[in-house]
Amino acid sequence: MVSKELKVLLVEDSQEDSLLLVRELMRGGYKLEHQRVETAEGMRRALEAVSWDVVISDYSMPSFDALGALQVLHESGQDLPFIIVSGKIGEDLAVAAMKSGASDYLMKGNLTRLVPVVERELREAAERRTHRQTQDKVRRGKAEWESVFDAVSDLIIITDAEGVISRCNGRVTSYFPGGYDAVLGKRIDEIFFGAEQPEGAVFRFLHSQGEADEDVRFPNLSGWYNVTSYPMRIEGNDRGFVHIIKDITKRREVEEEKRTSDRELLTLYAVAFRLQYTKGVEKVMGDLLFQLHNMLQMDFSCIHLFEGERLRMRASLGLSPAFEKAMKSLPPDEEWNRLAQSGRPFLGEEPDARFPEKAKKGAIAMGLHSWCTVPLKIGQEVMGVMTVGTLSGHSYSDRDVFLLCSIAGQLAVLIDNYSLYDKMKEKAEELYKSKMELKENLQKVKRANIELGRLNTAKNNFIGIASHELKTPITSIMGGAEFLLKYSGIPMTPEQHSILASVYEGTVQLRKLVEDLLSISRIEAQGPLAQKKPANLMHVCREVHNLFVLPLSERHITVTIGGDEADVPVDEGFVTLAIRNLLENAIKFTNDGGEVRLTGRVLKHARLKELTPTLRQFYSAFPNNIATAQSYYLLQVSDNGIGIPVDERVRIFDKFYGVGDIGHHSSGDTAFMSKGSGLGLSIVRGIMDAHEGVVWVEEAAGGGSTFSLLFPLQK
Repeated sequence: MVSKELKVLLVEDSQEDSLLLVRELMRGGYKLEHQRVETAEGMRRALEAVSWDVVISDYSMPSFDALGALQVLHESGQDLPFIIVSGKIGEDLAVAAMKSGASDYLMKGNLTRLVPVVERELREAAERRTHRQTQDKVRRGKAEWESVFDAVSDLIIITDAEGVISRCNGRVTSYFPGGYDAVLGKRIDEIFFGAEQPEGAVFRFLHSQGEADEDVRFPNLSGWYNVTSYPMRIEGNDRGFVHIIKDITKRREVEEEKRTSDRELLTLYAVAFRLQYTKGVEKVMGDLLFQLHNMLQMDFSCIHLFEGERLRMRASLGLSPAFEKAMKSLPPDEEWNRLAQSGRPFLGEEPDARFPEKAKKGAIAMGLHSWCTVPLKIGQEVMGVMTVGTLSGHSYSDRDVFLLCSIAGQLAVLIDNYSLYDKMKEKAEELYKSKMELKENLQKVKRANIELGRLNTAKNNFIGIASHELKTPITSIMGGAEFLLKYSGIPMTPEQHSILASVYEGTVQLRKLVEDLLSISRIEAQGPLAQKKPANLMHVCREVHNLFVLPLSERHITVTIGGDEADVPVDEGFVTLAIRNLLENAIKFTNDGGEVRLTGRVLKHARLKELTPTLRQFYSAFPNNIATAQSYYLLQVSDNGIGIPVDERVRIFDKFYGVGDIGHHSSGDTAFMSKGSGLGLSIVRGIMDAHEGVVWVEEAAGGGSTFSLLFPLQK
């Protein structure tokens, strides 16, 4: 017979009684692990140290009793069988012990029931543990189901057979501000439709296969939704319904966007096809208006063209005779004429004061509601306007205006082509008559071309001389002077050293002047930059900094470089020149031991508003003078030098302008001692203009100057 293992905690003050209990259990076939305690503290330590199967306790001991042992067991939180074995115990005490949690009680004089009682209590304890585990699994499963239920992105609502809401998931808080309290116990039709009666049985139709209803809108919610309902049995014969409400607003928006885009593309294609006709401008304008009425559901339309300063109607469709007569010819003093000359669209919901008085009455009489007028223009030249209108409550959106402007732009090009063709026909005779004059002037033109070629060659030769014949000797002079000053070791008097230093500084200034002149020439000749490519401006700053390592170390000027490592579309050669000029100026105007900082960061388009008051001092048209982009890169060169007077900050970007004497434009004693050419900052501004960016200067925090370069990033 295989022995069963059993761990027994004995609460007993008698060693002999404990041995009797152990022997009885071993006779019952148990292999025992046991421990005897007789105090509350001893029992606590034993419960913490070992996982016991059963506790057997004497009822009364000198310093402890069974009721105290039960209290200690309850405090430990363990569910163990607790059996009282006592030499004498009254029935009332036994009942009290059982009420306190004891499993059973035996008399020490009769231990025959001990093994059966232990076996019974072990079985019941195992059953209790199994029951608790089952209950824990049920609770955990319910909690998991609740989490999944609340995590579903769709709104799920459970109602009874009458449509009263009994439960919903956590998505309810996204649609109803009051959350659960706003919907539980309410009728589902009431919370979605309010006082309005729903069309059809949105929440009553039972889907045999779970198919969804058509897309619907609810008065109490914004957007579009899809509702699917399923029957369910709740308890007994009670029935209910599960309603799944899916938010399909984004899908509908995408579908609507596609329909709108398709309509716009089809309209543009149809218009482009119509504009290919060559039957005359009047016929083309009439066909265009007819096409717009078909494609865009217009009710009224007309086209006016400028004849001098007067607007004259050249085509119309759907207008009443009274309105057409009032709008036939509009003099310059009419508000409609003035708005047309502005070259910007204008629109409204009803005929208003912008209409001529008679035209306004005619528009009201024919039921004009929404209307939009867009310019016919090429570049900045306004040729006329196209007006469309509807009888319905449809309002013209920005997108509608953009589409109409695109169509008007195509029409303007065609009208301009016809106009040019007519003018060419008128000029044909004049050109023929001028043939002889042109023949006579041909020789003059040839001679002028020869002279222009000579001048152009002379200009190119001059640039070649400036870049080679001047730079080469200047470099030789500067190198020789620098060698004599710094490395030759030739003894010189102070006067000789001063003269030679003056020669060296003058040569440096002359070389800088030649380089600046060549840079100005290249910038003005090249125009808009065609060599833009992404470049890391922080990397460029570090490369420029390396060019000034020696003078910086001699003057103990600290240069810090740091910022956003973003790629900026620039002409790297020109930007390097701009940063070099700014860094050289910062070194020149900073005292020995000073500090120069080069920083860069990305700015959102909205930040331009903050810069406008400052930049308007330097660019009156800002922000219209820079490229429109979603974001910009701001590169700043700051120093703690002598600064620039407020009244001269704008003028320093002019060619050949220098800010007074300022100590020969140097705050150091070892380098950059000469006054500049006055071209460096002009070059920087030219480079920023070519990049469609801006440059400006402000006082730095703590004194000195901060030069800022703003480059457009994403368009």
